[in-house]
Amino acid sequence: MKSKKPWNKWNKIRIIACIAVMLAMAASIGVYNADAYGVDKPYDIAVTFAGDAQTEKNITWVSKDLSPTQAIVVVREAGSGSQRLFTGGTEIVTGRRDYFADKTLYNGANNLFQYKVNKVTVTGLKPDTRYQYFCGDGNSDNWSDTHTFDTGTAAGDFTFLYMTDPQSATNGQFEIWGKCIDRAYSAFPDAKFLAIAGDLTDRGGTESYWDRFFSYGDKALPNLTIAPAIGNHETDTGPNTFDKHFDFSGNAYGLPGYVYSFDYGDAHFMVLSTEKTYAELNSKDDRIRTLANKFLDDQIAWLRDEVANSHKKWNIVMFHKGLYSGGGHAYSAETLFYRNKFAPVFDELSIDAVLQGHNHTFDRTFLYGGKIVPGVTPESASAVKTSGTVYITANSAGPKFYDASKVKPAYLLKHSQPETQLYTAVTVTGDYLRFDTYAVTVRENDMLYDTFTLYKN
Repeated sequence: MKSKKPWNKWNKIRIIACIAVMLAMAASIGVYNADAYGVDKPYDIAVTFAGDAQTEKNITWVSKDLSPTQAIVVVREAGSGSQRLFTGGTEIVTGRRDYFADKTLYNGANNLFQYKVNKVTVTGLKPDTRYQYFCGDGNSDNWSDTHTFDTGTAAGDFTFLYMTDPQSATNGQFEIWGKCIDRAYSAFPDAKFLAIAGDLTDRGGTESYWDRFFSYGDKALPNLTIAPAIGNHETDTGPNTFDKHFDFSGNAYGLPGYVYSFDYGDAHFMVLSTEKTYAELNSKDDRIRTLANKFLDDQIAWLRDEVANSHKKWNIVMFHKGLYSGGGHAYSAETLFYRNKFAPVFDELSIDAVLQGHNHTFDRTFLYGGKIVPGVTPESASAVKTSGTVYITANSAGPKFYDASKVKPAYLLKHSQPETQLYTAVTVTGDYLRFDTYAVTVRENDMLYDTFTLYKN
């Protein structure tokens, strides 16, 4: 958690780091003048996976000062005195301050502003270790608070948090999201990372929404590695800044950085994009249709390579638009298109679990060939896998809910609308995956809403 009053030795380390950085900066860009910079603390801090989840992290933040400065992260093992300093790159980005349905206002000069994106990759870390870090530009007034992150492991049991669709716009809506992530982090303070299946904000090109997403979640987010998927609310207003707020580990297929993978313990995670619309995928314009379908085909080829080259026991996929769920999008042409495209590949590759979003209901099932695996019923709290994939949609971590249809789709084991936010703690062991889903309540202790365990020999 944050340290509101960093200890003296840590302060000395910060001062030493400041002096070293200021000397380097003075040599490279002229005499350092602190008064010219003013207070410019980092905000919208995000820690994401880099190339090796055991030994590397990507750290991204936003700052207001557009002057030439360095992006700096200082890390140390939690509780130890030794520290290391890392520098990275900065980028001046033009963003849209607020959202307006009128595109002229949205893209108008009065709504455009510039800010700085800072990205640093921290390397040479020890596996399975908690680190403390702070970031800034070298000005002693501009360091962030001290936060923590955990590095990955090659083996051993662990738990991570999964939720989806915070999708907020107003302060009141983001306050609901903040309560959900606070509750989840308080209940699982040792969770190794947070997987979010898209629609993190209501408009992914609106910087005031991103600021509120991070600020209302600031007790947890700077202390949790975030593994986000891109959703339609990140992309449906045209220009978006999703990849300005997160730094991804990349892939070998020329796909966007937000199509990425990482290993943690005995699990391999693959994050896909479902953000080509049905209109694009079936466009009468040959070029648009061809490029949209190639985007999906390239992801499938990448997915096949990922599974073929992974030696982990569990293969877990996450993306936004759910293949098998209830709610308003359950039978849309777009859902059916993606289902027909991806589900047979998941069967072929024996994907163990798919974490979904988009349909704001609670849905869980265990399918092979589009049908519930024989012997598994709505009352089953566990199953042993020979074939089949668990599909789960954790309603919403924000304010928006879809009505549960009166007739449960035949492919679902569970389908409901609890009318409150949900989060899922996923425990990964050498023998099983367990999905414990909790409902946020008015009490301090949230309610266990659903549990399901998938065993595999």
